[in-house]
Amino acid sequence: MNLTEERAAEAIIVCGVPASGKTTFAHDLARELHWTILDLDTVTNPLFEHMGGEFLVDVPTAQPAARASVNDIRYTCLFDTTRENLALGNSVVVVAPFTSERTFPAAWARLIERLAIPEPRVHLAWMDTPPGEVVRRMRLRGAARDLDKVKNPERFLSPEVTQAPGVGHIRIDGLLTPRQQLEHFLSDFAVREAVH
Repeated sequence: MNLTEERAAEAIIVCGVPASGKTTFAHDLARELHWTILDLDTVTNPLFEHMGGEFLVDVPTAQPAARASVNDIRYTCLFDTTRENLALGNSVVVVAPFTSERTFPAAWARLIERLAIPEPRVHLAWMDTPPGEVVRRMRLRGAARDLDKVKNPERFLSPEVTQAPGVGHIRIDGLLTPRQQLEHFLSDFAVREAVH
């Protein structure tokens, strides 16, 4: 199957905790497929930081908040940009923690609705990296946004945040090399595409 041939626009949602390797994987995948890459941090962090925002820890929630938080607004920017690209026929790789969306089927259904394409054309890829390795990577990169998380990894990497998604997904082993991750994912993705 030629994964780069012209067809209806699709979205691959790449999720996982910070420092799990999801951004590197998402960029490699977008390059391989020749799809648009949309990263929550790239789309929203410059403005967020300019406004004096602090880096947040995603906490999964089943229901939408009664009043939108800054994090909700960041995701709205990402969803709206993704929907515009899909409406133009551009397939996209979208990367963010997506903690609520990968945990709760109702939140995943809301994501599908916001993207405005049929559910079979939205795919979830979960970067599964052991918590100890995540903390090790954060210490290595030494980013300011990671300081509080490294000090209190139990809060940041709670069981509810690190558990496998509660919706259908393709698991990516965070300990494999980037090339191995890509090869394994593309193999699984091709099988799923053939079923649809």
